[in-house]
Amino acid sequence: MRRLTRRTGLSLGLAAAAGAALGRIADARTTTLRVVWMGWPDEQVVPLMDSFRKARPDIELAVEQIPFVQIFQTLEVRLGARTADPDIFICDSPLTASYAVRGHLLDLTPHIDAARFTKAAIDAASWQGKIYSAPFGSSMPVLFYNKALFREAGITPPEPDVTKRWTWEQLVEVAKKLTDPDKNRWGFSFEQQERPYMLLPLGQSLGGVALSPDGLKATGYVDGPAFVEAYSFMQKLYTEWKVSPPGLFDPNLPVEQFGNGRIAMLVAGTFNEATIRNKYPQIEFGVAPYPTFAAGKPVTPTGAWHIGVNPRTRHKDEALAFIDHFMSEELQILWFKLRPYPPVLRSVWEKEAATFATDMWRIVRYELDHTAVPRPATPGFREYEDILRVALRDITTGADVKATLTAAAQKIDRELQKYR
Repeated sequence: MRRLTRRTGLSLGLAAAAGAALGRIADARTTTLRVVWMGWPDEQVVPLMDSFRKARPDIELAVEQIPFVQIFQTLEVRLGARTADPDIFICDSPLTASYAVRGHLLDLTPHIDAARFTKAAIDAASWQGKIYSAPFGSSMPVLFYNKALFREAGITPPEPDVTKRWTWEQLVEVAKKLTDPDKNRWGFSFEQQERPYMLLPLGQSLGGVALSPDGLKATGYVDGPAFVEAYSFMQKLYTEWKVSPPGLFDPNLPVEQFGNGRIAMLVAGTFNEATIRNKYPQIEFGVAPYPTFAAGKPVTPTGAWHIGVNPRTRHKDEALAFIDHFMSEELQILWFKLRPYPPVLRSVWEKEAATFATDMWRIVRYELDHTAVPRPATPGFREYEDILRVALRDITTGADVKATLTAAAQKIDRELQKYR
C-alpha cells in the first residue's frame, strides 16, 4: 500500500483538480437542446430521441412531453416569452404560418430538400415561399368499424373501396341500428369531436370554403350555407338521432370506447390502427374510406406534426443537426413503425411498399393524391381554430348553428385584422 505523504497528497490533489477541470471542459463542450414534444407514449418517443443521441453523443436532449390537450397553450406561453427556450418544438403544420409571422420559426429553406417530400408536406411547411417547419408526418382519417357488431345486427359493412365510399346519410341510418342505449353502445363517433381538422371536410364536401383565399376573412365562408348545412347534420348526431356520444372532447376517449366495444364506427387517424390492435386485441375491426355527403364530393383532411427551430436558440448548428437527423430516411422509417402516420418522404412509400399493401394504406394513398384538403393557410390559424373549436363544441350541444357560426366568423375576422 502506498503511503500518503504531504507531497503525494498534494500531487493527488492537483491531479484530482486537473481531472475535475477537464471534466468541466468536457461538460462545457456538451450542448443541451431543450425539446418540447407531443405527449405520445414513451415507446413512440424514446426510440426517436435515442436514435439522435446515438448519432450525436456530443448533444444532450432535455425532452418535455406535453399532452395533446395542453401542447398548443404551452407553446403559446413558452414561445411568447421570446427566449431561447425551447430550442426545438413540435409544430402542428397549420400553425406554421402563424408561428412564422410572429417570429417563432427559423427559416429552414436552405436546410430542407423539398424534392424529397410529398407536395402536401412542403405546402404545409411553407409560408410566402419559404420553408419554416420540417415535415415530420402527414395524416389521414379512415372509418374504423367493429365487425362483430355489424354481424350481430345483420348489417353489411362498408367496403375498403374508394369507389364504394359510404355517404354520411348511409352511415347515419346504420348508426341508428347499431346504437343501443341499454348496452351503453353508440353507433358512431368522430375521434376529434370539436376540432376543425376532422370536421371542416363536412362543409367542404358540400362546396364550402373554410376561409378567404388570402387567409384573412371568415365571414361569408365558414358561416356560409354549406357549413350551416353540414354542421346542422353533425349536430343531429348528438341531439336528434343520438347515435354519437356527447362530450368526448379528449380524442383518446372515443378510441378507448371503440376499443371497448362501446362505439361501432369511428372516424379516426391511421395511427389508431396500431393502438387498437395492440391495446384492444379482442376487437375485430375493418376500415373504409372517410364518408361524403350524397350531394357533395369526397373531401378528406390532412396535415400533421412538423418540427420547428426557435430562431432565438443559442445552439443553431446543433438544432439543425437535430432537424437533419429527423428528416433522414432511417429516422422517418423508424417513426412510421412506431406511430404509423402517412410518410412525408417519398422514398419511404417505396421502401416500405409491402407494408402499404393493405386496405387501409391503399385508401390513404388514394386520398392523399385525390381528396385531401389541408386546413386553411393563414397567419391567424391559432385564433381561427380556437374560436371555431368553441363554436363546434357548442353546436354539438344544441346551439343554433347559423347564429353560432356567424358569431364565430365575426370573432375570427376581428382577430385576423392584426395580420392585415
